[in-house]
Parts: sequence; structure tokens; C-alpha cells
Amino acid sequence: MAMSLSKNMISTLVISMGSQHNYGSTIPPHQHNRAQLLYASKGEIRVHTAENIWLIPPQCALWIPAFMEHSVTSLSEVRLSTALVEQNAANILGDKCFLVRMTNLLKELVLRLNQLDEMQHHEILYSEDLQKSLQLLIFEEIRQSPTFPIEIPWPKDKRLILICEQLINDPKHSKDLNTWSDLIGTSSRTLMRLFKKETGLAYRGWIQHMHIVLALSQLAQGNSISHIATSLGYTSSSAFSAMFKRHLGYSPQNFK
Repeated sequence: MAMSLSKNMISTLVISMGSQHNYGSTIPPHQHNRAQLLYASKGEIRVHTAENIWLIPPQCALWIPAFMEHSVTSLSEVRLSTALVEQNAANILGDKCFLVRMTNLLKELVLRLNQLDEMQHHEILYSEDLQKSLQLLIFEEIRQSPTFPIEIPWPKDKRLILICEQLINDPKHSKDLNTWSDLIGTSSRTLMRLFKKETGLAYRGWIQHMHIVLALSQLAQGNSISHIATSLGYTSSSAFSAMFKRHLGYSPQNFK
């Protein structure tokens, strides 16, 4: 559906915000008065919101609605090439975070806008008309790019946080709830109930969401399907691929 934008809105529709961050550095909880396409053009990042944790693979960006508090942790040396979208225009995309597949076109548009904004003071190189055209193209490409509602719901219960952190750090060895109940001293039935209450997912469903996010990162690094399946604890590549396709509608080969 076409969207009508006022002249004033178009002139400030999308602005860029680039920055570099060292491995392990954290941007503390904050919010923006614009929606944000948070894209790491170099490296990988982890984003915390009030309810979820997002591991952003290199082929994706995270859409964050305006005024949503979030923090960002660098999982490597990182270059952020962010696009901030005017709030009223961004409302059409809803009030939830989601992963956006960075198509080749969207990636180049965002990088070009960042470059152009950096050279505004060089009148020979800078073009306001080009900047406005890039803003419109970026906005339309965000709206049309594939999206993935794959987040890792993050619990608040300390017992579940301990479990989830260990699962992310060692995804190959996913203990069952009976084992966790023995280690933590809480019944497996209680853990099962807490997982559903705090994350909205069953224990195995949470693990699968986590596996998909980790797999996307490995796919971007060029790792083979068999290597990824083994690293996540699957007995075969076909079992991993079936799980991946069931959740995303695409086979992992489509993301290589």
C-alpha cells in the first residue's frame, strides 16, 4: 500500500548514525525518538530489550520502534551503520522489534547514506537531492524486505537466566529439564511452567529459537550446514535443516 508523506517528513525521513565499537563494549540502556534500523556493517552485536535478547547476524538488522529502551553489546570489533526513521512514518511497521533481512540493495543504500551524511560539509561532494532520494529508497526497502520474528525471549527469574546463559554459551549440550532440576534444586515441572510463563515458549521451543539465531550467524561466516548442525547438537544435517525451515520457511541453504 502506498503511503503519503508530507514534504517536511520526507526532508527528515531517514538520518544515519554511524559509530565504531571495540569487542566487549556496551552501549547502556537508551532510547531514540525515531525508529531505528540497527545494522552492524562490520562484526556482530547482541541487543537487550525489556523482554528479549537479540543476536544480530551479519545478514540482518534489527528494527527497533521509537522510544523502546535497549542496550547493545559488541561481540567483536563492530561498525554500526544505523538508519533512524521518522516516528510517524515508522508507525506503519508496528510497535515490535523484528529482524530485517539486509538485501544487497538495502545494505548499499544504508552505507551510502552514512557516507553522504559524513560529507555534508564538503559542498562539491554533497547532494541534498541524492540524500532525499536515498532516504525514500531506504524507507521503501525496509518496508519490503523479508522480516523474521525470531527473537530469544529473555526471562527474569534468576534460575531461568542461569539456564539460558549456559545454553547460549554451550548450545551443543542442551540438558533436559530433569537434569536442570537436579542441578538447580527446582522441580522440572516448576521449570517447565516458568519457561512458558516468562518466555511464552516451551523449553524446547526456546532452544530452537536460540539455535536459529546462532545458525544465522554461522551461515554468514560461511560455515557448512553439517558443521552448524553438529555445533548445535543435532544428530544430522537433515534434522537441523527441517527445524530451521519449519520456523523460517526457508532452508538454511537460502541464507548462505
